[in-house]
Amino acid sequence: MLSFYSKSRARQMVADYSALIENICAPYQFPSAYLKAILLMEVPEINFLDIVADAIVRLNWLRYSFFHTFILERHTRNPLKKFDCSTGFAQIFAQVAIEAILFAESEQMPLFLGISGKLSPFSPEDLKRVWIRLNKDRVFNFSCAVLNIIHAAYQMTGRVDFESYSEEEKKMIFSRYNGNVQRISRYGETAYQYYLEYQRS
Repeated sequence: MLSFYSKSRARQMVADYSALIENICAPYQFPSAYLKAILLMEVPEINFLDIVADAIVRLNWLRYSFFHTFILERHTRNPLKKFDCSTGFAQIFAQVAIEAILFAESEQMPLFLGISGKLSPFSPEDLKRVWIRLNKDRVFNFSCAVLNIIHAAYQMTGRVDFESYSEEEKKMIFSRYNGNVQRISRYGETAYQYYLEYQRS
């Protein structure tokens, strides 16, 4: 499937957003090379099917506003009935974003998301407002990507300490961002190389 963004265009996009990325990462004391590597992995993979998926989810949320019929993502395989999909440049699911936000709150991390109230990954209203923000708000999308990486780091290593991770642990963290895996994937290997590139720059 033809991507909307070539690798070189994605690199330029990351460069163009570098200041924004640094500003988002700074309050979390989070190394921006992780987020930049993720964006360089995800953006070139965005294609027509992603736009279609976004349109279906947007339409289903519009229907929900009128009819209040809702199917949790994990309970349907029918793509026309999906209420969640990976969206935005960082390609995040609303349910994953909410779980990352809840983890950050449990760790008493300061949040800069402009979202109030306790979220639930099973609440239609919460999934709706988070998915729409992920889809429309680039700052929110990037911020949730940071929280998702932090959550992935804890899931794979049992701690949040970006100064101490080994090469293998970093690859595991990148692998976990891309999917529910317990091993180093090809995604993790490639993302780690991009991470090194941005860390050196």
